[in-house]
Amino acid sequence: MNIDIYARNPADPNYVDNLLELEDSLNLFKQQIESVLFSQKTAVMGTQDFGCSLDEYIWTFVTSGDDIKQEIARQVDQFCSMARNFSYSVDVNFYRGNIRDIAEIQIEINGTDRFAVLMG
Repeated sequence: MNIDIYARNPADPNYVDNLLELEDSLNLFKQQIESVLFSQKTAVMGTQDFGCSLDEYIWTFVTSGDDIKQEIARQVDQFCSMARNFSYSVDVNFYRGNIRDIAEIQIEINGTDRFAVLMG
């Protein structure tokens, strides 16, 4: 059985109050993915390559959706230990916004469980 500390932000709509540990494999995998997605490179001591640095990566003018998908998949495969227990896919779409364009990252796990991250 895998157990990890519950690290979801209280501002997250899926936050569960008074939960200290995660034991559910799917939720552990999601938490690992979120850690990789929202970490800046060099933010984790001893692992300079950990983290997607999404803000920087998405808003450079020389990056495509395919580049971002490949970087996310590389990070998940390298740093998410639960990735070996699940199949997953990543999709990236860009939409025109009023002030700034919006990037949507969709992750599907085992063909049924989906979650999305909006950057804009």
